[in-house]
Amino acid sequence: MLYHGTTIGGLDTIKANADSHTSGKKVAYFTGDRCYALICCRGRNENFVTMGLRKDGRQHYYERFPDQLPILYRGRQGYLYMIETAAGLTNTKGHTWESESDVPVHRCEVVDDVYSEILKEEKAGNLVIHRYAEIDPDEQKIHADYIREHMDEEGIEMKQFYLTHFSALWS
Repeated sequence: MLYHGTTIGGLDTIKANADSHTSGKKVAYFTGDRCYALICCRGRNENFVTMGLRKDGRQHYYERFPDQLPILYRGRQGYLYMIETAAGLTNTKGHTWESESDVPVHRCEVVDDVYSEILKEEKAGNLVIHRYAEIDPDEQKIHADYIREHMDEEGIEMKQFYLTHFSALWS
């Protein structure tokens, strides 16, 4: 089972309209990891994914500003579109798959509150959440300073996101 997570409902096809991180071509993205698909259920102006697969085989999510998870996901509806086979798709890295052509959806799971569902995945042991308050203050500062120094490189929407969520950390 492969997943495509989004905040857009009513899709019957996942369009190949995202830029591939490997080839630069237009692709449709999928993941074999339901936790990662949930994290993709966010707005385009919040393209801030701080999660990755670690050596223990589980996804680890790192909050880089206070209450990051609830701010980005609480009360938000998401859609997990599923396809049953990876036939015709390319495995680009780990649990990530892409297709250069549009892919018909087999099934869709509506997630009424993405945050609650993420917490269920944590409780089930499928996801490790590193909450902001638990992260070493020196590490917090390194990430906040990096954001401040590079925020102009990602466009106006992301700059506004960074100013909203990080400016209090720059004092």
